[in-house]
Amino acid sequence: MDRRALFALLALLPIQARAQCQLCKPTAKAEAAPPGRALTIEIQSSLNFSRVAQKGSGSGSVIVNERSGARSVSGGLVDLGGMSLKGSVRLTGDPLRHIRISLPSSIRLTSADGGSAEVVDLRTDLPGDPALDATGSLNFSFGGRLVVSGGTSGDLRGRIPIVADYQ
Repeated sequence: MDRRALFALLALLPIQARAQCQLCKPTAKAEAAPPGRALTIEIQSSLNFSRVAQKGSGSGSVIVNERSGARSVSGGLVDLGGMSLKGSVRLTGDPLRHIRISLPSSIRLTSADGGSAEVVDLRTDLPGDPALDATGSLNFSFGGRLVVSGGTSGDLRGRIPIVADYQ
């Protein structure tokens, strides 16, 4: 055997010997270990309620389902068609780590001409205890309900802060 190959083989042995037992119960030190990779959030598609018009007093709501993306319009609003979208997010970080995700209880949307409406009941399609997969990623969708009061008009826009942390 070539001496260089033998040296390379011997140099690898101590590293392998120090690897943590994958079958052993993790110690408290291992459970509290800081993340190796920062958790990142990538918005793949924004929540979009599409187009509606007011009739009469115009109060009503538009719901976009977090799972199917289906839209329903109710109250004093008329559906003008167009494509609604559920929001979709991709998280990346340490493989198999459990994470905590939070969305705000409501968001104020505004238009350039001073109109405003509120998004409430934000929901995700996440399981009860979400975790990143073996590749370190997790995809999820979210939807909500847009509440429009009489006299609101314009192209309503706002930001939905999504917070994700390792558990």
